[in-house]
Amino acid sequence: MIIEKKYYFYAAHRNKNAGIKCGRIHGHTYNVVCHFKFNEIKDGVTMLFSEIDKVVEPIVKQYDHHFLLYKEDSLCDVLNMANEPFIELPFETSAENMAIWIFNQIKTYLPIVKIELAETKSSNVIYEIGS
Repeated sequence: MIIEKKYYFYAAHRNKNAGIKCGRIHGHTYNVVCHFKFNEIKDGVTMLFSEIDKVVEPIVKQYDHHFLLYKEDSLCDVLNMANEPFIELPFETSAENMAIWIFNQIKTYLPIVKIELAETKSSNVIYEIGS
């Protein structure tokens, strides 16, 4: 049985390696769709949606209304000096990297098999086991 759950968060970022447009500070509404595979159904239920939310929402929402930056970005030093909060990540903040990062956090707790992450209404990335 596959369960699909949808989440979202708002965040700013920049990716200096992704061209002029993406290299500037900008924001997105990140839409995240998680697919979980459950092998057991007990009394007609695999896992309560609310129990999935208890695990996934804190993982996804930790990025909500934050500035996401690669730890090697020179802007990190400026923001630290200004005592301005941001989230430092060990990778460039591409949709692909964010999808893999969030997927790996969730898989520690739940049987996630696929994640879809969209930064825009017209484009999304899909990462799944075996990718």
